Amino acid sequence: MATNKMIRKESGTIAYQLREIKDLGREANEENPSVAVSVVGGRTVTADELAKEIAASCTIKEADVAGVLTALSQRVQRTLLNGDRVELGDIGTLSVTLTCGNKHRADNVTARDIKVRRIAFAPSKELTQAMRGAEMKSAGPTYIKQLTMEEVEERLTAHFATHEALYRSEVESICECTRYRAMQLVEAVIKAGKLCAVGRKNGRHYVAVAGSFGIS
Repeated sequence: MATNKMIRKESGTIAYQLREIKDLGREANEENPSVAVSVVGGRTVTADELAKEIAASCTIKEADVAGVLTALSQRVQRTLLNGDRVELGDIGTLSVTLTCGNKHRADNVTARDIKVRRIAFAPSKELTQAMRGAEMKSAGPTYIKQLTMEEVEERLTAHFATHEALYRSEVESICECTRYRAMQLVEAVIKAGKLCAVGRKNGRHYVAVAGSFGIS
């Protein structure tokens, strides 16, 4: 896809907050808690807002921009459904990854076992470099965060209300914790009989056991 390389360099400031998380099982964890950082106040910009902002910066009408964004969305979906990748210029590339579930032998796998695991996004070199240059500012004091298992289960219930699977990286975001703590929580919930691991290595994910997290 040909792109215009004479793109204006954008600037911005990302507000962040630090969290000290006392991970169970680590030595001297009172004196040396884990530190995690997250974006604070980040909002979701809708397609309508993008259309308005784009129209304001060029000679194309807002309705026309909105129409292009809608057509782009439909075309991206069609392309991914055909197993192809979508390169969005200096934004990055979208592609699909697959899983065959908890299968151990290739001759036991049929097309019905194959599912889309996730839509992967690989940012372009240009976008990556731009984000590395982002300015940062503190949004407030550091605070200590340690969810109870009841709070963890409430958040997982909310997740499974709209998702069929759970990934370790999602646990980090959902529970506002480090990778180490996320694995601890996953293992604890599996031990409680409420989660089941599916797949291996990079394809490993988790599904709710019937009767848990609102799943019947």
